[in-house]
Amino acid sequence: MDFKRIEVIFLIVFVCLNIFLFTSYKQNQHVETVNNDDVSQSTMILREMHEDQITIPKLATKVHSGYYLSSQPNETLQNASQKLQNQRYSFSNDRLYSRLVRPINAKNGKYTEELKEILANPRMIAFGKHYRYSKLFSTTDRIVYTQKLPEGNLYDAHGEIIFQISGKQIVSYEQTYINKVATLREKEATITEKQAVLALYSNNAIANGATIKWTTLGYSRLLDANNSSVYIPTWFIAVENKNSGNVQIKRINAFSSVLMKATDDANLSSSTSS
Repeated sequence: MDFKRIEVIFLIVFVCLNIFLFTSYKQNQHVETVNNDDVSQSTMILREMHEDQITIPKLATKVHSGYYLSSQPNETLQNASQKLQNQRYSFSNDRLYSRLVRPINAKNGKYTEELKEILANPRMIAFGKHYRYSKLFSTTDRIVYTQKLPEGNLYDAHGEIIFQISGKQIVSYEQTYINKVATLREKEATITEKQAVLALYSNNAIANGATIKWTTLGYSRLLDANNSSVYIPTWFIAVENKNSGNVQIKRINAFSSVLMKATDDANLSSSTSS
């Protein structure tokens, strides 16, 4: 009798194990089919881009992560600016406009070397240590520093310093600053660099013959609501026009793959010359 009972138990275990293995196999087969579909679609889009003579660099497939962030306008920068010296400044729409009494000269055009000391001095630049130099967004007549957040780099008109160059001298700058940044949701995965470029093409935002110059991932403003601004991880993609040579910076929502519209005051999203 005990032997029969053991036989039944083994039979039940055997049946359950087979059901489990069969279910796992079907799930894996489904995942493999989905992945194959994604690969096929990506291959098709890349082929279309090649036919449109669009030049692209090697694109990474690494998945990153990020948050939904928010901040509210405040007078932090205005209050800190009261300590500034050797400059004449004013405010408009939370943006500081300053003209230096003594323009900054740079040896051999190395402006960033001269600015290290300036940024470290709170009597010259408020919260200067909270920014880092951005070669990607700088041009021959302006040097851009973007604000650093604990969650990542902020590439947005709400958190930047733009130094203006005239006659091989830094003569003035504009500055914005955000603080008291709050996390709205748990960390989420973002799309890859490759997915971002393919999404940009799928949105008809890359002209025939264009060249993808560079891409970078950072936070930018998604929307303004209820006296707050919401920021999300964003893929910035620089696209060079074949005919004009101008470089335009496009933005792709790194959570949803949606093309983001350019905002009126987004200096970092404006067209630049190559």
